[in-house]
Amino acid sequence: MVTKNKKLIIFDTDGVIFKSQLLLHLSMHFGILNYVRTLYLCFLFGINYINIRELLEMVYVMFRGLKEEDLWRVYHKMRQVKHAQETIRYIKDRGHCVALISSGVPDFLMKHLSERLKADCGYGIDVKMDNGVFTGKFGGLLASPDGKVQVVEQILKVNKITWDDVIVVGDDRNNLDMMELAKVSIGFNSYYPVRKKAKYLVDSNDLRKVLDYINLEDNPSFDELSSSLRHEISFSWMQEFRRKGVHFGAVLVPFFAGINFSITLNLLMTITALFMFSELLRLNGASFPVISFITRLCIRTREQRRFTIAPVTLSLGIIFSLLLFPKLIAGVVITIVAFSDSIATVIGRFYGRLKIPYNHGKSVEGSIAFLVSAFICSIFYLPLGIALIVSLVSCIIESLPIELDNISIPLGTGLFLGLII
Repeated sequence: MVTKNKKLIIFDTDGVIFKSQLLLHLSMHFGILNYVRTLYLCFLFGINYINIRELLEMVYVMFRGLKEEDLWRVYHKMRQVKHAQETIRYIKDRGHCVALISSGVPDFLMKHLSERLKADCGYGIDVKMDNGVFTGKFGGLLASPDGKVQVVEQILKVNKITWDDVIVVGDDRNNLDMMELAKVSIGFNSYYPVRKKAKYLVDSNDLRKVLDYINLEDNPSFDELSSSLRHEISFSWMQEFRRKGVHFGAVLVPFFAGINFSITLNLLMTITALFMFSELLRLNGASFPVISFITRLCIRTREQRRFTIAPVTLSLGIIFSLLLFPKLIAGVVITIVAFSDSIATVIGRFYGRLKIPYNHGKSVEGSIAFLVSAFICSIFYLPLGIALIVSLVSCIIESLPIELDNISIPLGTGLFLGLII
């Protein structure tokens, strides 16, 4: 379907079309030390210590003497994200213009890439070649900090459209100037500066995911909106079930702690540390094997822009329970926080209607579900009377407006249980 309002969709290249950066792959051609140096310079650029011009000057000087055929060889080895060409074709079929813009890839390679992917145009930096050998010199608009904005304004002038018709898909801070001027910005596996400011975020290896947001900004029909809403509701359900499935897995901790306490404790602390490192990577567009994949499946939309603290607090609540309480009490409180908190969240999130007066973030239905499930968990460890009292106390703690309930529930319940038995 062709839309009435033509838009310009701009894709950054490194990290968006390509899975990684061409600069890093070129530096590997000159040895591991140059690769490490380039990686460090890219880090300095990422934290705003140097600008794009300074980065290019310090990196491209290392490439002096590089043959054009080697540039092509590295370029052809660059891996692309999934469905890049299909995504661009879909956008163009709807009557929009697609531009590929990069401040790190030579212009002649960008022209070739735009032809490969059937984009309307491609722009990169101008590199100076002498008889097929790179001289170490470069130039062009895109070699300057505001170069992308200038290039886009030229495209807008040719197509007779404005910044209100622009959608930018990027990952690093070199795209921020464009994103601030464009009507819509989409962060794709983005670094933290972009993650904070982009209107939409996509954490995926599939470029088609950006189409959900492009279509949303493209005057969708009622049927398209309804379909999108149904998809969002279905995704929310699956996301919450996956999230609580991981949460529920904590019920196994008392069992493993009974077999070998020290190994279980050390394993918990190691997994927590790895998760925290994984989150730092995620917030900057990278990933950690297995952990990042699970996080993407479970993370809520509001957590995309910040550190996901819930798994850390759950782990800390379990670790403190193992260290502070006897085996019986630790087993009770860990089972309650793992199982009952999961049940309460699912019931409250999807069926909760009556809000608790002193905590509007939680519902009466969710608290009832917590109470019943906590009682069921407790009777495996405690007499019925004590189990009922403990479940009531833990339910009250869970209902309080305390953000870190993964810690407050096991510790509060454990302290109370320690006083009555």
